[in-house]
Amino acid sequence: MDESLDLILQDNKSVIRFGDGEFDLIRGASIPYQTYDSELANRLKDIILRGQFNNTLVCLPDVFTKPERYQDFTQSFYETSFFPNNESFLKEIGQTGNWYGSTFISRPYIDLVDKSKSAAYFDKLKQLWSGRDLLIVEGALTRSGVGNGLFTNTKSIKRIIAPSKNAYQKIDQIEQMIRENAEDRLVLLMLGPTAKVIVDDLQDLDNQLIDLGHIDSEYEWFKMGATYKVKLKNKHTAEFNFDENIEAVHDQTYENEIIGKIE
Repeated sequence: MDESLDLILQDNKSVIRFGDGEFDLIRGASIPYQTYDSELANRLKDIILRGQFNNTLVCLPDVFTKPERYQDFTQSFYETSFFPNNESFLKEIGQTGNWYGSTFISRPYIDLVDKSKSAAYFDKLKQLWSGRDLLIVEGALTRSGVGNGLFTNTKSIKRIIAPSKNAYQKIDQIEQMIRENAEDRLVLLMLGPTAKVIVDDLQDLDNQLIDLGHIDSEYEWFKMGATYKVKLKNKHTAEFNFDENIEAVHDQTYENEIIGKIE
Protein backbone atom coordinates (compact mmCIF):
# COMPACT_ATOMS: atom_id res chain seq x y z
CA MET A 1 0.00 0.00 0.00
CA ASP A 2 2.71 2.46 0.99
CA GLU A 3 4.66 1.92 -2.22
CA SER A 4 1.55 2.52 -4.34
CA LEU A 5 0.54 5.65 -2.45
CA ASP A 6 4.08 7.06 -2.58
CA LEU A 7 4.05 6.57 -6.34
CA ILE A 8 0.69 8.34 -6.68
CA LEU A 9 1.86 11.26 -4.52
CA GLN A 10 5.22 11.53 -6.24
CA ASP A 11 3.99 11.39 -9.85
CA ASN A 12 0.42 12.73 -9.49
CA LYS A 13 -0.83 9.50 -10.99
CA SER A 14 -4.44 8.75 -11.75
CA VAL A 15 -5.69 5.48 -10.28
CA ILE A 16 -7.96 2.61 -11.30
CA ARG A 17 -8.55 -0.04 -8.61
CA PHE A 18 -9.94 -3.52 -9.17
CA GLY A 19 -11.57 -5.59 -6.45
CA ASP A 20 -13.48 -8.84 -6.28
CA GLY A 21 -16.67 -7.21 -7.62
CA GLU A 22 -15.01 -6.28 -10.90
CA PHE A 23 -13.65 -9.82 -11.22
CA ASP A 24 -17.19 -11.14 -10.73
CA LEU A 25 -18.46 -8.94 -13.58
CA ILE A 26 -15.62 -10.02 -15.86
CA ARG A 27 -16.58 -13.61 -15.10
CA GLY A 28 -20.16 -12.93 -16.18
CA ALA A 29 -21.90 -12.46 -12.82
CA SER A 30 -23.96 -9.55 -11.51
CA ILE A 31 -23.02 -7.86 -8.25
CA PRO A 32 -25.32 -6.06 -5.76
CA TYR A 33 -24.91 -2.58 -7.25
CA GLN A 34 -24.30 -3.40 -10.89
CA THR A 35 -26.17 -5.84 -13.12
CA TYR A 36 -23.92 -7.77 -15.50
CA ASP A 37 -23.28 -5.89 -18.74
CA SER A 38 -21.08 -7.48 -21.40
CA GLU A 39 -19.74 -4.14 -22.61
CA LEU A 40 -18.73 -3.15 -19.09
CA ALA A 41 -17.17 -6.56 -18.44
CA ASN A 42 -15.08 -6.34 -21.60
CA ARG A 43 -13.92 -2.82 -20.77
CA LEU A 44 -12.85 -3.90 -17.29
CA LYS A 45 -10.97 -6.91 -18.64
CA ASP A 46 -9.18 -4.81 -21.26
CA ILE A 47 -8.06 -2.24 -18.68
CA ILE A 48 -6.59 -4.92 -16.40
CA LEU A 49 -4.76 -6.72 -19.19
CA ARG A 50 -3.32 -3.47 -20.56
CA GLY A 51 -1.96 -2.53 -17.13
CA GLN A 52 -0.41 0.82 -16.29
CA PHE A 53 -0.81 3.38 -19.06
CA ASN A 54 -0.19 7.09 -19.59
CA ASN A 55 0.16 8.29 -15.99
CA THR A 56 -2.50 5.95 -14.61
CA LEU A 57 -1.75 3.26 -12.06
CA VAL A 58 -3.89 0.13 -12.37
CA CYS A 59 -4.31 -1.71 -9.07
CA LEU A 60 -5.22 -5.26 -8.03
CA PRO A 61 -5.91 -6.77 -4.60
CA ASP A 62 -2.64 -7.11 -2.69
CA VAL A 63 -3.27 -10.71 -1.70
CA PHE A 64 -0.70 -12.68 -3.65
CA THR A 65 1.96 -12.64 -0.91
CA LYS A 66 1.95 -12.47 2.90
CA PRO A 67 -1.72 -13.33 3.48
CA GLU A 68 -1.03 -13.33 7.23
CA ARG A 69 -1.25 -9.51 7.11
CA TYR A 70 -5.03 -9.83 6.87
CA GLN A 71 -7.78 -10.91 9.23
CA ASP A 72 -8.88 -14.55 9.10
CA PHE A 73 -12.18 -13.73 7.35
CA THR A 74 -10.30 -11.85 4.65
CA GLN A 75 -7.79 -14.64 4.13
CA SER A 76 -10.62 -17.15 3.97
CA PHE A 77 -12.53 -15.17 1.34
CA TYR A 78 -9.56 -14.97 -1.01
CA GLU A 79 -8.47 -18.59 -0.45
CA THR A 80 -11.90 -20.19 -0.81
CA SER A 81 -13.63 -17.84 -3.25
CA PHE A 82 -11.51 -15.27 -5.08
CA PHE A 83 -8.58 -17.45 -6.13
CA PRO A 84 -10.53 -20.56 -7.24
CA ASN A 85 -13.25 -18.54 -9.01
CA ASN A 86 -10.77 -16.43 -10.95
CA GLU A 87 -7.94 -18.90 -11.50
CA SER A 88 -8.05 -18.75 -15.29
CA PHE A 89 -8.13 -14.95 -15.56
CA LEU A 90 -5.45 -14.53 -12.90
CA LYS A 91 -3.16 -16.75 -14.99
CA GLU A 92 -3.94 -14.57 -18.02
CA ILE A 93 -3.00 -11.48 -16.02
CA GLY A 94 0.23 -13.11 -14.88
CA GLN A 95 1.22 -13.85 -18.45
CA THR A 96 1.15 -10.14 -19.38
CA GLY A 97 4.26 -9.38 -17.34
CA ASN A 98 2.60 -6.16 -16.12
CA TRP A 99 3.11 -4.78 -12.64
CA TYR A 100 0.22 -3.38 -10.63
CA GLY A 101 -0.42 -1.14 -7.65
CA SER A 102 -2.40 -2.15 -4.57
CA THR A 103 -6.17 -1.86 -4.61
CA PHE A 104 -6.00 -1.60 -0.83
CA ILE A 105 -4.76 2.00 -0.87
CA SER A 106 -8.37 2.79 0.04
CA ARG A 107 -8.74 -0.08 2.54
CA PRO A 108 -5.98 0.63 5.08
CA TYR A 109 -7.72 -0.43 8.27
CA ILE A 110 -10.45 -2.98 8.88
CA ASP A 111 -8.94 -6.04 7.13
CA LEU A 112 -5.45 -5.57 8.60
CA VAL A 113 -4.26 -7.56 11.60
CA ASP A 114 -1.76 -4.84 12.53
CA LYS A 115 -3.69 -1.57 12.64
CA SER A 116 -0.89 0.41 14.28
CA LYS A 117 0.10 2.11 11.02
CA SER A 118 -3.42 3.05 9.91
CA ALA A 119 -3.33 6.57 11.40
CA ALA A 120 -0.10 7.39 9.59
CA TYR A 121 -1.48 5.87 6.42
CA PHE A 122 -4.64 8.00 6.52
CA ASP A 123 -2.46 11.06 7.11
CA LYS A 124 -0.50 10.21 4.00
CA LEU A 125 -3.68 9.57 2.03
CA LYS A 126 -4.98 13.01 2.99
CA GLN A 127 -1.88 14.56 1.40
CA LEU A 128 -3.44 13.66 -1.95
CA TRP A 129 -6.10 16.35 -1.55
CA SER A 130 -4.44 18.73 0.90
CA GLY A 131 -5.11 22.32 -0.18
CA ARG A 132 -6.68 21.20 -3.46
CA ASP A 133 -10.03 21.78 -5.10
CA LEU A 134 -11.98 18.51 -5.27
CA LEU A 135 -14.66 17.13 -7.54
CA ILE A 136 -16.21 14.08 -5.86
CA VAL A 137 -18.25 11.72 -8.03
CA GLU A 138 -20.23 9.30 -5.90
CA GLY A 139 -23.42 7.34 -5.46
CA ALA A 140 -26.55 8.87 -3.97
CA LEU A 141 -25.97 7.42 -0.49
CA THR A 142 -22.16 7.39 -0.38
CA ARG A 143 -21.77 10.81 1.30
CA SER A 144 -17.99 10.55 1.41
CA GLY A 145 -16.44 12.61 4.17
CA VAL A 146 -19.78 13.82 5.52
CA GLY A 147 -19.60 14.10 9.30
CA ASN A 148 -16.12 12.64 9.72
CA GLY A 149 -13.65 15.32 8.61
CA LEU A 150 -11.96 13.20 5.93
CA PHE A 151 -11.76 16.15 3.53
CA THR A 152 -11.39 19.09 5.93
CA ASN A 153 -7.93 19.91 4.57
CA THR A 154 -9.20 20.58 1.04
CA LYS A 155 -9.57 24.02 -0.51
CA SER A 156 -13.08 23.40 -1.85
CA ILE A 157 -15.42 20.54 -2.74
CA LYS A 158 -17.93 20.04 -5.52
CA ARG A 159 -19.97 16.86 -5.80
CA ILE A 160 -21.70 15.03 -8.63
CA ILE A 161 -24.29 12.55 -7.35
CA ALA A 162 -24.77 9.52 -9.60
CA PRO A 163 -27.04 6.48 -9.28
CA SER A 164 -26.18 4.09 -6.45
CA LYS A 165 -27.13 1.13 -8.65
CA ASN A 166 -26.34 0.40 -12.29
CA ALA A 167 -24.40 3.64 -12.72
CA TYR A 168 -22.85 2.25 -15.90
CA GLN A 169 -26.16 2.73 -17.68
CA LYS A 170 -25.72 6.51 -17.11
CA ILE A 171 -22.00 6.71 -17.84
CA ASP A 172 -22.30 9.14 -20.76
CA GLN A 173 -24.21 11.66 -18.63
CA ILE A 174 -21.81 11.24 -15.73
CA GLU A 175 -18.77 11.77 -17.92
CA GLN A 176 -20.28 14.83 -19.56
CA MET A 177 -21.01 16.39 -16.16
CA ILE A 178 -17.43 15.67 -15.04
CA ARG A 179 -16.05 17.33 -18.18
CA GLU A 180 -18.18 20.41 -17.54
CA ASN A 181 -17.01 20.76 -13.94
CA ALA A 182 -13.52 19.29 -13.74
CA GLU A 183 -11.65 22.60 -14.16
CA ASP A 184 -8.36 22.26 -12.25
CA ARG A 185 -9.83 19.88 -9.71
CA LEU A 186 -8.63 16.58 -8.34
CA VAL A 187 -11.41 14.15 -9.30
CA LEU A 188 -12.20 11.47 -6.72
CA LEU A 189 -14.57 8.71 -7.81
CA MET A 190 -16.52 6.44 -5.45
CA LEU A 191 -18.71 4.71 -8.02
CA GLY A 192 -17.94 1.02 -8.16
CA PRO A 193 -17.06 -0.63 -11.48
CA THR A 194 -18.23 2.43 -13.47
CA ALA A 195 -15.45 4.52 -11.93
CA LYS A 196 -12.85 2.34 -13.65
CA VAL A 197 -14.22 3.02 -17.09
CA ILE A 198 -14.67 6.74 -16.38
CA VAL A 199 -11.00 7.16 -15.46
CA ASP A 200 -10.08 5.29 -18.66
CA ASP A 201 -12.45 7.36 -20.81
CA LEU A 202 -11.32 10.74 -19.46
CA GLN A 203 -7.62 10.33 -20.17
CA ASP A 204 -7.75 13.37 -22.44
CA LEU A 205 -8.34 15.63 -19.42
CA ASP A 206 -5.38 17.12 -17.61
CA ASN A 207 -6.95 16.23 -14.27
CA GLN A 208 -5.71 13.63 -11.84
CA LEU A 209 -8.57 11.12 -11.44
CA ILE A 210 -8.49 8.69 -8.52
CA ASP A 211 -10.88 5.77 -8.09
CA LEU A 212 -11.03 5.73 -4.28
CA GLY A 213 -13.88 3.32 -3.59
CA HIS A 214 -14.79 2.62 0.03
CA ILE A 215 -12.38 5.03 1.70
CA ASP A 216 -15.20 6.63 3.68
CA SER A 217 -16.29 3.41 5.40
CA GLU A 218 -12.69 2.61 6.26
CA TYR A 219 -12.19 6.06 7.77
CA GLU A 220 -15.40 5.81 9.79
CA TRP A 221 -14.34 2.41 11.18
CA PHE A 222 -10.86 3.74 11.93
CA LYS A 223 -12.24 6.71 13.85
CA MET A 224 -14.51 4.51 15.98
CA GLY A 225 -11.79 1.92 16.58
CA ALA A 226 -13.98 -0.80 15.09
CA THR A 227 -12.74 -4.39 15.08
CA TYR A 228 -15.41 -5.59 12.69
CA LYS A 229 -17.42 -4.00 9.87
CA VAL A 230 -20.03 -1.83 11.55
CA LYS A 231 -23.05 -0.64 9.54
CA LEU A 232 -23.16 3.16 9.36
CA LYS A 233 -26.49 4.83 10.09
CA ASN A 234 -26.56 7.70 7.60
CA LYS A 235 -24.60 6.54 4.57
CA HIS A 236 -23.69 3.56 2.43
CA THR A 237 -21.40 1.08 4.18
CA ALA A 238 -18.83 -1.13 2.45
CA GLU A 239 -19.95 -4.77 2.20
CA PHE A 240 -23.48 -4.00 3.45
CA ASN A 241 -25.07 -4.55 0.10
CA PHE A 242 -28.65 -3.36 0.34
CA ASP A 243 -28.54 0.20 1.78
CA GLU A 244 -31.46 -0.49 4.10
CA ASN A 245 -32.68 1.95 6.77
CA ILE A 246 -30.20 4.67 5.95
CA GLU A 247 -31.07 7.85 7.79
CA ALA A 248 -31.39 11.23 6.05
CA VAL A 249 -28.56 13.72 6.39
CA HIS A 250 -29.31 17.34 7.24
CA ASP A 251 -25.98 18.91 6.38
CA GLN A 252 -26.16 22.20 4.55
CA THR A 253 -22.48 22.20 3.67
CA TYR A 254 -22.88 18.82 1.96
CA GLU A 255 -26.02 19.99 0.13
CA ASN A 256 -24.25 23.13 -1.06
CA GLU A 257 -21.40 21.07 -2.49
CA ILE A 258 -23.73 19.17 -4.83
CA ILE A 259 -23.58 20.73 -8.30
CA GLY A 260 -25.50 18.05 -10.16
CA LYS A 261 -27.50 14.86 -9.76
CA ILE A 262 -27.99 12.08 -12.28
CA GLU A 263 -30.80 9.65 -11.58
